[in-house]
Amino acid sequence: MATVDNATKVKLEHLLGMGGGYVLNYSNASFAAFVRDSIGIDPYERHDGSKAQVLRHLWFSLSDAEFAKLTIDMLEYRRLTEDLGQVELTDRTDADRRLAEELVGQLRPLLDESERVTGEEAEFLARVVDLDLRQVPVELDLQAVIADRLQEVEVCFDNGAHLAVVILCGSTLEGLLYEVARSHPADYNRAKAAPTRDGKVRPFSQWTLNDLLDCSRELGLLGKDVTKFGHAVREFRNYIHPQQQVAENFRPRKVTAQVARQVLYAAIDDLGTRTSRTDR
Repeated sequence: MATVDNATKVKLEHLLGMGGGYVLNYSNASFAAFVRDSIGIDPYERHDGSKAQVLRHLWFSLSDAEFAKLTIDMLEYRRLTEDLGQVELTDRTDADRRLAEELVGQLRPLLDESERVTGEEAEFLARVVDLDLRQVPVELDLQAVIADRLQEVEVCFDNGAHLAVVILCGSTLEGLLYEVARSHPADYNRAKAAPTRDGKVRPFSQWTLNDLLDCSRELGLLGKDVTKFGHAVREFRNYIHPQQQVAENFRPRKVTAQVARQVLYAAIDDLGTRTSRTDR
C-alpha cells in the first residue's frame, strides 16, 4: 500500500483539479485508458465512483512504485496540456508548476528501476497523439499493414515482450518514412541531409533510418522530440542481433518499449498533420 501523507494528498488534489469528482480534463474513458497505459490496471475494475473518488482509492491501494509512476505521469500530462494551450493559464500557473516539479522530484526515487525515466522522457511519453493513418501519404495497402502492426505492438507490450516492441516500432517507422520520402521525392532529394555518393543523392532504397529521420526533420515533417527519440530507437534496433545484445548486456526495460511505441505513434501524428499542411 502506498504511503501518501496528508500534505501530498492536499497538493495532488489541488494540482489534479479533483474538486467536484473530476481529474484534470479526463473523461471516464480517457481516465481509465491513461491509468491502464501508466500502470497496467483498469481503475474501474477495482473501485467505483467518480474519477476523483477512484483515484483517491487507488492512492491507498497501489504500491509505492505504482503510485509514483501514475502520479508522475499525470503531473507530466498536466504540464503538457498547459504547454499545448488545452487549458487556460492563470496567475497560479508558475507556482503550481514549481509545486508539481517538487512532487515529481520527491516521487522519482520510489519508482522501480525499470520504470525510472528522465524528465525529458516523461514529457515525451505524456504527449497526446492522434493515430489517424488516413492522413499519412502512403498507399492504402500499406496503411492496412501498419494498422496491423500497431495492434501487434500493443499485444507485445501488454505481454512484456519489450524487445519485440522496439524492433517492430523501429522497422515500421523506417517503412513509413521510406514511403513518405517516395511520395515527396523532390523535397527529400533536395534536403541537405540526403545521403550522397560520388556527388549524387543515393536512391531511396539505399537510405537508412538515420537518413530518413534527419531529412524528415529538416523538411519539418517530424518534430524535434520524435527525431531525437527516433534515433534512440534506431540504436536499440541493433539488438535484433543476439550477439550484439550479449556483447553490450542489453536488457530492454518497459520504459524502452514505451519510448519506442511513442516514437512510432508521434511520428504518425506528425506526418499526418505536417505532410497534409505541406501538400496544400
